[in-house]
Amino acid sequence: MIREFWVKNYLSIRDKQELNFIAKSQPSELVSEMGNGEFLYKLAILYGSNASGKSNMLIAMNTIFRLLVMPKIDATQKINGAIPFILTKKEPIEMHVSFYANNIRYDYDVSFNENYILNEVMYYYPNKSKSLFYERSFVGENIQADVKFGTSLKLQSKTQDSIRENTLNNHSVLSVCIKSALTEDIAPFNTLYRWIMDNYHDVDGDGEKGIVEILKVAYNTPQKRKFYNTMLQKADLNILEYRPVVEDRLVPAEYRERIQKENIPEEMKEALLKPTADSVAFVNHSINGDFDIPLKWQSKGTIKYIRILDALYDMITSSHVYYLDELGEDLHNDLLYYYLNVFLFNSKKSQLIITSQETTLLSQDLINENRGVVWFVEKNKETASSEYARGDSFGLHKNLSLYNSYRIGRLGAKPELGSIFINLED
Repeated sequence: MIREFWVKNYLSIRDKQELNFIAKSQPSELVSEMGNGEFLYKLAILYGSNASGKSNMLIAMNTIFRLLVMPKIDATQKINGAIPFILTKKEPIEMHVSFYANNIRYDYDVSFNENYILNEVMYYYPNKSKSLFYERSFVGENIQADVKFGTSLKLQSKTQDSIRENTLNNHSVLSVCIKSALTEDIAPFNTLYRWIMDNYHDVDGDGEKGIVEILKVAYNTPQKRKFYNTMLQKADLNILEYRPVVEDRLVPAEYRERIQKENIPEEMKEALLKPTADSVAFVNHSINGDFDIPLKWQSKGTIKYIRILDALYDMITSSHVYYLDELGEDLHNDLLYYYLNVFLFNSKKSQLIITSQETTLLSQDLINENRGVVWFVEKNKETASSEYARGDSFGLHKNLSLYNSYRIGRLGAKPELGSIFINLED
């Protein structure tokens, strides 16, 4: 779980902006205890008008973890996602994240540009006391970075030298553990690396999995298949269950001839010209009997719901962090509430950070009484930079409705649209 995060000079964010997930309340559906007397919110919702910068915060949080674990083979490769605020593009991007992995807290700070990591430092708390994991600083182009390691890691000298030699200026020290087969034991590195890879996910999930692939994987895992069928039934979609099927695929003669002439591998040609395709059929119910409906006839909302079930399954069966952008889009608000409640009441140490335009969530008692899970985002009109304010930072009386206060503009983060009358004359 993420404890706190801040970012400076990135995308639409010029000045330092922070999301803090530390909760004052005791464990509840919304709060998890981390074993050291600290409580963290499991849910965060970002509200704001279009182009306010909501999604950019999710991208920034994803970027710092990807930076930690994605190595570079070539020293000339650019750092992916290094996009500074346009008016201060010559200054470095700065990020900080405090997070938990395997119940151990880590604090990581990094500054970088598109070419180099300029500085990075990581501390951890293996015995509830702060210890250095590693720190590095940029020395110069084509010069080995200055890297120091904490004594608590107990790395041998030749292991330290090997890590330094494999740390290029454009990737983190931690990512070296997957890039190079080190002869000495670096268990603390490997453990942290694997945890981030397995438990911290990209925005809207990992990769571009097709809906058929998602459902086939679930179907072949008994517990996950039961989860999917249960959630589809409870969503009142009139779906009893689903099953993989193979459908005939029409390949026009003109298309077939064109593919055959293309200079591409034979395996690719075979896949493109395959006369059948994997798909999914959904079993629906009526008083006159059950019947199948193919995937292509399902609504956009149903497809959206199926996609986000993949994240929900992970979060309630293990400890995961997911960022879902514009959650609620194409879903009925009751189905959105249900999805969030299933997450909150069934997860233990997972975290879900979302952006949404579904403002009626603010009228829910659980949200209104725990305003620390809500953030309001708006662009500063003078600087054009995104600014983020936590819902409990406005001094709003507990008896006042968060939903009504936002609706009337008291909390900002709403578009100012002006008159509905349009004058097209000169």
